[in-house]
Amino acid sequence: MVKKLIAVDKLPAFWSHLAGQGKLFLPVKAGLTVLFKEWTEGDEVTLDAPTSAVSPKDIFFPREETYMRYQCRGQTTELSAGEELGPVTAFGVHPCDLKAIEMLDRVYINQDPPDELYQSRREKTTVVALGCTAPDPFCFCGVMGVDPLSAPGADVMAHLDLQRGNLILEAQTPKGVMLLKGAGSLLAEPNGKTFTPAPVKTADFGMKLEGLSESLKERFDDPVWDKLFRSCLGCGVCTYVCPTCYCFDVEDYGHEMAGERFRCWDSCMYGHFTQMAGGHNPRPSRKERVRQRFLHKLQYYPETYGELACVGCGRCLRSCPVNLDIVQAIKALGGEQDVQR
Repeated sequence: MVKKLIAVDKLPAFWSHLAGQGKLFLPVKAGLTVLFKEWTEGDEVTLDAPTSAVSPKDIFFPREETYMRYQCRGQTTELSAGEELGPVTAFGVHPCDLKAIEMLDRVYINQDPPDELYQSRREKTTVVALGCTAPDPFCFCGVMGVDPLSAPGADVMAHLDLQRGNLILEAQTPKGVMLLKGAGSLLAEPNGKTFTPAPVKTADFGMKLEGLSESLKERFDDPVWDKLFRSCLGCGVCTYVCPTCYCFDVEDYGHEMAGERFRCWDSCMYGHFTQMAGGHNPRPSRKERVRQRFLHKLQYYPETYGELACVGCGRCLRSCPVNLDIVQAIKALGGEQDVQR
């Protein structure tokens, strides 16, 4: 496969080239935080940030997207597609976030029929993954089976060579080859010096995951849920920052002559999420909703797809105002290493 490099100070020219091919998303500094957003000239890009505040999943699964629009003309109703999708480059996606996107692929693509909007965005997006340079204190991707230096599913794998001030880019798919070759003289050939990224070791927070999913099958009515939910505020921030959450709502907006049908992110932590038309709600309190969230991550998803629905990005640890994150839940449910005294 093709391997190239570029000096870090020349990256804006490379990004300008990519933005000319279609939308370009990058980790951009926004105040005191970092967000994945569409790049515009002059944005302050931060490639050495461990994680963005919110994952880049909304490149493929937007917070809001229109399915279709309708227009009534006399006795005729005209339907049109919500939006035209063009090529996209997602640049600087960390291995944990790409692993999460691959988990969403199973839900939205590996089914019959696939979700056409999600599938179209995946097919039209070229992903440039970026290896981590230093662990974030909240990250625990290693215990979840993610290598912070490797993203086999990416089209291009990139590493920052901080000592020489270069970004090393290696194509891993035909789409990646096209991206690198299309940049022409903006990218240089490797100078012969082998670059090996420094190891990055993330925390495990004393978690023990072996046998956890299997043990939860008999613990739906366990008294632990009566204690675990009590600090939850029901704010839903955990689901919005989580890269593997995929709940959404479908709504219609407009009037009898014109309007649109769209979907938007929703959260299993909200009381109305399971509210039925007749008024019944099978999850009437925060206890049921907290239980659903953690059982989905730790039991239901693994039963279907064979692995936990968590990539150890640490965003819920950073964002939950009461520290009711997945690490605390795992430990409360018995997934804690024995400590030798």
